[in-house]
Amino acid sequence: MVKSSPSNKVKKVSPKSEERLDPSARGSSKVAGSEPKGIAGFLAGTRDELGKVVWPSRTQLIGESTAVLLIVLLFAAFIYSIDQFFSWAASQIF
Repeated sequence: MVKSSPSNKVKKVSPKSEERLDPSARGSSKVAGSEPKGIAGFLAGTRDELGKVVWPSRTQLIGESTAVLLIVLLFAAFIYSIDQFFSWAASQIF
């Protein structure tokens, strides 16, 4: 038999305190109807979100792009060498 301890008890939460815990439970802080709808609203929202993006510096962009290209070239060379090996092995068998 399991004894009830203080840590096993379920705490009941009132609906008002749930709203304080979950900000999505509340409505938007903006006034309803203040944002344009349709394609204009989509484009306005897109512009707002792109304004929040932290863009990399030029040196960081070049460095990371170079690293990606080197890894792609290494994997391509590795796959090519394995393909050549299996082609050679198949020609020896058949």
